[in-house]
Amino acid sequence: MEVGTFARDNKQIEFALKHNPDFIDLRMDLNYSIDFREAKRKLTDAGVACTLHLPSNPDWVPVDIAKDIFPYIDMGNEIGADLVTFHTPLSSLFYEDSMIETFLSALPELCDVVRENGVPIAIETLGLYFTELLLLFDRHPEIGLALDLGHGQIMATRNRALGHIQSFPNQIRMIIVHDNHGQKMCDDIQEIRKTRSVPCEEMRAIARKYDEHLPLGRGSIDFETMFWSLKQQGYDGKFLLLCEDQTRFPEEQEKFMELWLNA
Repeated sequence: MEVGTFARDNKQIEFALKHNPDFIDLRMDLNYSIDFREAKRKLTDAGVACTLHLPSNPDWVPVDIAKDIFPYIDMGNEIGADLVTFHTPLSSLFYEDSMIETFLSALPELCDVVRENGVPIAIETLGLYFTELLLLFDRHPEIGLALDLGHGQIMATRNRALGHIQSFPNQIRMIIVHDNHGQKMCDDIQEIRKTRSVPCEEMRAIARKYDEHLPLGRGSIDFETMFWSLKQQGYDGKFLLLCEDQTRFPEEQEKFMELWLNA
């Protein structure tokens, strides 16, 4: 098992290294400002591995793979990342069919670039259903899964991650852990639907509200059930603790281990 934290700038890398993570997820989402040459030096000197999260739009607008992803694949290789992850608009819950088709049509070329660079790559889950992931892995089995337990709870009474753990255990490359009250989104949507339909854009806006990235235990996600399911599948890989307050990493690490041991 490897338990890691994240960083969006070099000061956060320095903070993280003081607390002995197994790896640091270098995130190019939101407002990042990482000097990657300096980051690689510090990580190498400390003997700490890294993963790389490629750019994503904070408004959940689908990324243009050719423009927003291709240029950064080489970077994963250059910094020696164990894994490169990126967001996907594959979810029919939050995105129109045309956006999903555009994404799928760009994947073959992306997979070619990934194979040439030899960098393991994974999609981060956001409202994905079984059939959508089955379609993806059937066409592109080399793509892995960065299973976000927080995202799995958004607009779900039963966390979607449970089904993904059971159905795609061999695709999981990393588990992303943070808390929220995402199941309450179901009530919000049902109330709105009493009078009108809810377009995808509005659905994404409401989902952002519930993507809280809270400390473990501050939301309502049943982590022990999911950790038990992961144990049943024999998963013992990477866990990224992604509470938005990075300074809480020591406390989050302790809480995570408590939940894992009790599962």
